Amino acid sequence: MASDELISIIIPAYNAETTLTEALDSITHQTYPNFEAVIVDDGSTDNTARVAKQYSSVDSRFRYYYQENSGVSAARNKGIELSTGQFVCFLDADDYFEDTYLERMYSAITGMGGDVCYCGYNYVLGSYKRQNRTRFKNGNILLEYILGKIKVHTTGWLIKKTLLTKNQIYFPEGVSWGEDFEFFCEVLASTESVFFVREYLTNYRIDHSADQLSAFSLDKIDRSFEGIMRLVNNGKINTNKTVENALVGYRLQASITYKLIASINRKTNITEIRDYYVKYREYISKPTFNNGLRSVKLILNKIVLRWSLKDLV
Repeated sequence: MASDELISIIIPAYNAETTLTEALDSITHQTYPNFEAVIVDDGSTDNTARVAKQYSSVDSRFRYYYQENSGVSAARNKGIELSTGQFVCFLDADDYFEDTYLERMYSAITGMGGDVCYCGYNYVLGSYKRQNRTRFKNGNILLEYILGKIKVHTTGWLIKKTLLTKNQIYFPEGVSWGEDFEFFCEVLASTESVFFVREYLTNYRIDHSADQLSAFSLDKIDRSFEGIMRLVNNGKINTNKTVENALVGYRLQASITYKLIASINRKTNITEIRDYYVKYREYISKPTFNNGLRSVKLILNKIVLRWSLKDLV
């Protein structure tokens, strides 16, 4: 293994004292040792700093930085800026890697001379873990990623850093919903040198706490709409009608429809739901892009949504 083939793992952390240890332990257990872990503390007010500094004090591969609270995108961008590796990947402070993650991803991306490598991920809820099944495909996967056929978590990508710097790709700051989707769409629009590891090597922790459920708000629909419209207006991503139709005719419709139905199930104020439905009815009513069974499911849910609001609109 060449000494210059360093992998930078970027870990944004905000008030993560209860989960950060498991995340950082999963890094220390990696079978590929040539890494740096760049921990960016985004203005935590708990013991996140103490936990992170315990690792950096005993292992020089861990580096700790503090910034005033600026959001996860700004923290990841700071990590990219501070990183010195030839490859970068991301680990959220409440998630964790399988032990062979770096080794398997590094082997795939360098063995094929690629710019990007991805793998599958697991859902974790308490002691329960299951694979989030996905397709695996090399090459141009932007359309399949937009349509949700290829499902990759933020933790499941290994990217050549020069791809990011050469194309000036950063996470959109000031965005609190869907920022990772925008970022990886831009990554995939910048190269077709994309390869996969057909394994599920990262773990995404789901927290179904009451606090998380109460944090759901309808304005996430606005943020989803704004994010997808940024992609539609991005000439590097929206290069043809197929991509645009996938964004507007499937991704946007699904985002709005499923969030409105989730609001109904959570018994959100029905008047607010109606107002959002009316606001975005033009987009919900557009023909649905052909995405196989996913489109059939979406059409059925659009019918359910209209029926649920039939006496109000």
